[in-house]
Amino acid sequence: MGATALVTLLGAAAPPDVPPAEPGTSVVTVKTGGDRVADSVVGPLAGVRLALFASEDATTPVNTTWAVCTSDADGDCNFVVPDTGDGGANEGARFWVRQIGVPDGWYTNPTLRTGAGSGSGSFASPYQFQTPALEGGEVYSSTSDFMYSADYATSPYLASGGIWQQSRINPELPEDCGLDIALVLDLSASVGSALPSLKAAADGFTDALTGTPSRLALFSFDRRSPSTGTTNHPELVPVSTEAGAEEFKSLYADWTLGSGTNWDQGLYAVAKAEQHYDAVVVLTDGNPTYWNNPPTGDGSHTHFADVEGGIFAANAVKAEGTRVIALGVGRGVEGVSGLNLRAISGTEAYDGTNPTTADYYQTANFEGAAEALHDLALGHCDGTLTVVKQIVPPQNTGEDVTGATVAGPGWEFTATTSTPGVGGLPDTEETTGDGTGAVVFQPTYPGTVDNASVNVTEAQQDGYTVVTQGGRNAVCVNLDDDTPVEVTNTGAAGGPGFTLDLPRQAAVSCIVYNRAQADAEADVTVDKEWSIDGTVYEHADRPDGFDAELTLTGPGSAGATGQDWGVAREGYTVGDTVTVAETTEIPEDCTLSSRRVVTANGRPVDAALPYRAELTQESNSYTVRNTVTCDGDDDTRLTLVKRVINEDGTAEPEDWTLTADGPAHLAGVSGSEEVTGVEVPSGTYTLGESDGPGGYRRSGWYCVTDGGALLPVRADRVTIPAGSSVTCTLVNKEKSGHHGGHGKPGHHGPGHGKPGHHGPGHDGGHGGGHGGGHRQDRDHGVCRWLPFFDETEATSWLCR
Repeated sequence: MGATALVTLLGAAAPPDVPPAEPGTSVVTVKTGGDRVADSVVGPLAGVRLALFASEDATTPVNTTWAVCTSDADGDCNFVVPDTGDGGANEGARFWVRQIGVPDGWYTNPTLRTGAGSGSGSFASPYQFQTPALEGGEVYSSTSDFMYSADYATSPYLASGGIWQQSRINPELPEDCGLDIALVLDLSASVGSALPSLKAAADGFTDALTGTPSRLALFSFDRRSPSTGTTNHPELVPVSTEAGAEEFKSLYADWTLGSGTNWDQGLYAVAKAEQHYDAVVVLTDGNPTYWNNPPTGDGSHTHFADVEGGIFAANAVKAEGTRVIALGVGRGVEGVSGLNLRAISGTEAYDGTNPTTADYYQTANFEGAAEALHDLALGHCDGTLTVVKQIVPPQNTGEDVTGATVAGPGWEFTATTSTPGVGGLPDTEETTGDGTGAVVFQPTYPGTVDNASVNVTEAQQDGYTVVTQGGRNAVCVNLDDDTPVEVTNTGAAGGPGFTLDLPRQAAVSCIVYNRAQADAEADVTVDKEWSIDGTVYEHADRPDGFDAELTLTGPGSAGATGQDWGVAREGYTVGDTVTVAETTEIPEDCTLSSRRVVTANGRPVDAALPYRAELTQESNSYTVRNTVTCDGDDDTRLTLVKRVINEDGTAEPEDWTLTADGPAHLAGVSGSEEVTGVEVPSGTYTLGESDGPGGYRRSGWYCVTDGGALLPVRADRVTIPAGSSVTCTLVNKEKSGHHGGHGKPGHHGPGHGKPGHHGPGHDGGHGGGHGGGHRQDRDHGVCRWLPFFDETEATSWLCR
């Protein structure tokens, strides 16, 4: 839930502006933050409750009214302290600020670890700050007058960035065998001679996931991210096969160490990635000694500011529904350092029995870390059977599987059981386009059953035959201990079926090989992406002025001819070679840095155009990405718009304050010059609203360029491209009154029959009304009601 929504829920937030100090009063204002939204920028957090205490050890605030505050939508928590004028009871008083409450979905960090970066000389430092001696008529800010400090030399190293921190509650891991995980490696100099052990731990984690439908991304950090001499790899690499695992391990095999430790930038690099991850695993041997970008800190000690930066960046990761798992290794993060690991992840420590729910680990060495990572990798795989489908090149003969690649989407397997009482089967699963070529079956066992006899059959596709290994239709292994699992062929002689015993406490993975006939039909689909000033767009959503035309050779001896992006060209034969090329058009003030093939049949690649693609299977898919940089001086503008739908109410758009926080800060009411056509730096902004009457619900933000391209908005965050004019609109609809009548779930008013049609009828509710949410249109994908309407409240739809 975004910060602005919390203001409405709490109902007790402070006024949106810092109040002025009268002659006999003082104002103490504390800035509260949630997620990092840009380098050096932290988004505000409403609903944080702070209080003033008379001493470091006091347990109750000095006053239950003026000494308690709740932060507003701007993240301002304001204390108006009375009697600070001449002779007043509070003249010259110095109070201690501490936290007494958080919004739903957050937790506090009342104590953090500070001290030497090596882990020695640790302090468990209470997170509290003393105000200056108060004088009447003065305003004291946490970002300048107290709390904030650039004094990095003074023990116990309490220098802060001036923005009060708290942590998002850690999202739960999906209960799936097979995850998308970003591995973040600490390459600070303190790793030293243990670097091979760090890589071995990462290797072990990768190997543990091999045989499951898992994918890994890779990040590094020292004082920056990526670390000196390395490259981040946010693209997910499937590791379901040994070949995929070796490909991923090769990405960091030659990495060397840098200097300094910046949790902030290591985690924020993950938050900025376009990909979504189920979890982020941070493998670190030390506390942070830097924060921010460019790096700020002394590189030798851990201060509040260094940890605050890591918390804000971790919050940005969690805001995307990604679980953060902090794995501390060695003496540098033992003991009290667990406070900081807890702050960037969650409140549950690993106790040896809770790998699927633990937020942070503290292990003595990298060998212990490797064991912990193994348990984490297979935490949800007990009693599961993974089947990985691989396609053997058509020129191979016999049982030769050299050069086999993972299958694409559409390969179907069915699992059944003959063991009484076992549930969850029969089940039919189909491979997807995620590049793993894998499906998972997860039977349920009654308490008296320890093993299930499972039979797996394949829906054999035309033009393919099973390639046995040692005469068996599948090769299976117990992932817990890498021991072979016996299988028995089933079905007709040489048919694609097998039976095995599946223990309830084991994770078993099987490979099934097929070989395409040399004359089997094949097709080719090429998709397009644009990376413009660091923001990735699908071809259909690219900004104005950017275009590319695809050409393919073939089928047969045909030369290069035009082909639409995302549309399959048929008529090829498995084993053919196709040349992929393009011509491009970009604005004059932009430079085309590269054009590369970045995926081939779901797997990451890095190859230049023209690209010769060998068709190894029936359906072959590739993605071409163009990387472009543009002149940063281009005019970039942002407009915030509020629309209100009343049934019986009288609210107006001007009743709400709209905000955008990022490289610039916008705040104002709809139609005002403060939020209309404002020239802003390009980058990522967090959108919000505050004030406004109760009884209204909000739809999601919709952001559209002046060229009509819909920009993705995730967790109220949108990236504004350089040189674009973007309008972001938020609709509030009154809760009372009509709500769509008897419409079916997922259908929206008004409308009778098929999705996408309008008019009075049951599927849409009363005529002329409005539905909400999403609906699925078979021809157009997801259709969303857009907040653009005229005085008659006629709605419009966007399908994409």
